[in-house]
Amino acid sequence: MTRLRVAFQTLGCKLNQLETESVADTFLDAGAELVPSHAPADLYVVNTCTVTSKAEQKARHDIRAALAREPHAIVVATGCYAQMEPAALAALGERVVVISGDLKASLLSLARWLSDNWQGHGDLFHAVLEWQAALRGDASSLDRFAFHPEHFAMHSRPALKIQDGCNNRCNFCRVCLARGPSVSLPAREALARVRRLEESGKAEVVLTGINLAQYRSDGFDFPGLLSFLAKETASIKFRISSYEPERIDDAFLAAFADSRVRPHLHLSVQSGCTETLRRMARPYGAEEVRRAVQALRAVRDDPFLAADIIAGFPGETDAEFETTIDLLSELEFAWIHAFPFSPRPGTRAATMRPHIPERVAGTRVERLLALAACGKAAYIGRWLGREVEMVVERAFSGTPRMIGTTENYLKAELIGNGNGNLLPGRAVNIVLQGASKNGDVEMTARLADRA
Repeated sequence: MTRLRVAFQTLGCKLNQLETESVADTFLDAGAELVPSHAPADLYVVNTCTVTSKAEQKARHDIRAALAREPHAIVVATGCYAQMEPAALAALGERVVVISGDLKASLLSLARWLSDNWQGHGDLFHAVLEWQAALRGDASSLDRFAFHPEHFAMHSRPALKIQDGCNNRCNFCRVCLARGPSVSLPAREALARVRRLEESGKAEVVLTGINLAQYRSDGFDFPGLLSFLAKETASIKFRISSYEPERIDDAFLAAFADSRVRPHLHLSVQSGCTETLRRMARPYGAEEVRRAVQALRAVRDDPFLAADIIAGFPGETDAEFETTIDLLSELEFAWIHAFPFSPRPGTRAATMRPHIPERVAGTRVERLLALAACGKAAYIGRWLGREVEMVVERAFSGTPRMIGTTENYLKAELIGNGNGNLLPGRAVNIVLQGASKNGDVEMTARLADRA
């Protein structure tokens, strides 16, 4: 039987990436061939995002491109956009099968079902429809934490989903509508999964969710869980995907200070102006952001701190934007993820006025990205000549070259003899030497000297 060719495209957050990784692992286990998203395939799986209209536009583009590339292929569309507007995706083509976000975990059974029931005979599209019809139960019967692959074909640094959903109702966001209220993976199960990763030789795990600050299970909040996981494991390191500025309290700082927690954090800041934050319905102001950054730097040596910023939120005046620029300049983030405001159907901000013209929002994004580039350059400069741990992500066979991510979230390229048989997912100590001319990485490095 010809091997089934399956391609995956993921849009949006790290949680989407992990969920895609989990589905891909089931196809590999069933004997399918994973191919790049732009390559010919029999089945395309597009895991969509609804954070911005551009993310939705990209999903539609990718689905149309897949159908044009392979007219007989099937596209399975899932994720948050599929949850919010399934009809819009289904209308893209007759061979598009939409699996709403709350049923995404059912995709974990598709590969095995095809292996047992289709086996390459007949039209794959009809087989997928039969699988869809055979699904038993509803969304309430699916485990939202079933996404935990045994093997990570797409990422060398494994992620662990410990939380999903969000109880906040920020005026600009409809992820809370797509994902539902906050739910958490039981702490004992989280520990069991981390231990399995550690036993397999993984050097690091990324703890991920929609809003980690809302983690609650077995009497633990997120700082309590982080301390619990560190205490009950031996060596694996922990990276936090993102966190809320107002939740950087003493308990979080104590957990973040642990040497086995990576000195890297992405803060969901959104604006540096208190008035803008109030219109966004964010539960903090600019001063809380300032205190959070100062406190994080007080407990770790120059951690990599990044921030999300929305430019052009309704009513954002020039003066308010300059206030954001001033705060970001003062705090010197190592990176800023800046994007223009995108009105999301079903959110309060979609109808808020006055609307900021796209041209103005675009100019503001350009200024934010220029500030981000300066912050990254300054951060890299401060780390030249320093020793850090790096997790190998790509090793190039037959050469002494490898690429990885440092403990403080810099992409580094290591070239030199003595690399040994380091495998992706393992850690190595390096010395950062200089800015890289390779567009895939940011710094060059050498192996650290060991007595």
